[in-house]
Amino acid sequence: MLSRRITVTRVVCNLVLLTAASASVVATAQDDKSPPSARHRESIATNLTEGGVVFTFDDRNFDDWVRAIPLFDEFSVKATFFISGPIDAPALAAINQLKKHGHAIGSHSVHHLKAVEYFRQNSSEQFLRQEIDPQLDQLAEADVKVTSFAYPMSRNNAATDSALLGVFRHVRTGRQTQPLERLSEVDDLFIPAKDIARRGCLHAKGIDYAPDRPDRTFEQLDAALARAAHNDEIIVFYAHRISESGPGHFVTPDALRRIFTTVRQLGLATYTCDQLP
Repeated sequence: MLSRRITVTRVVCNLVLLTAASASVVATAQDDKSPPSARHRESIATNLTEGGVVFTFDDRNFDDWVRAIPLFDEFSVKATFFISGPIDAPALAAINQLKKHGHAIGSHSVHHLKAVEYFRQNSSEQFLRQEIDPQLDQLAEADVKVTSFAYPMSRNNAATDSALLGVFRHVRTGRQTQPLERLSEVDDLFIPAKDIARRGCLHAKGIDYAPDRPDRTFEQLDAALARAAHNDEIIVFYAHRISESGPGHFVTPDALRRIFTTVRQLGLATYTCDQLP
């Protein structure tokens, strides 16, 4: 009988401690008044072993992106859409449609400012407070988790990377290629899949205007994709509008279809930024 009483007492004590701990966690979460950028960063344990492509699109081209959903679905391509400006009604409507089809949402800042210049003239704290926190607050209210950030105009350096990688799992910038460079030989654009978790800043290749520019002909893009498939590497592409013409930077639906076809033929996976560890 004494043994049974001791056992019951221990169970009750454990339940009390567990309840207290749970209440403490809830209270901490409710009392956390720190800005979103200070408590946002998430990590995942998944490791990648298979090479693939990360397709990304920038700004606020909502009508184009939503119209292109059937094209993405046809090839089972999942992409990441980096939104600039407020997370207002038009943004939320597009986000809901894109997420229903398995796409991810990233931050592209509130005012589309050059981060390097802003850091020099102000501070990293001000940049996070003005350009990042408002978006993260609005996205959190819509139950949208964000793990990545794309630099406006690809303006980044070590200081901006350090500050933003404290908030996001990955940041994306652009990598310009020289006129005589072969895209498949630009090592900065290729990340071994097994190393992606250790590469916070991702260098991406622009595909707007493909295949009409010499650095993004189908021959160049095909060779880059073939390298990624052969070496189990990840390559990141970025574009803006998905349309037949401007205004603004754009890639045509036909060009995307051609690139998606090569991706399928090579058996390459497509990843959203949220899927990258």
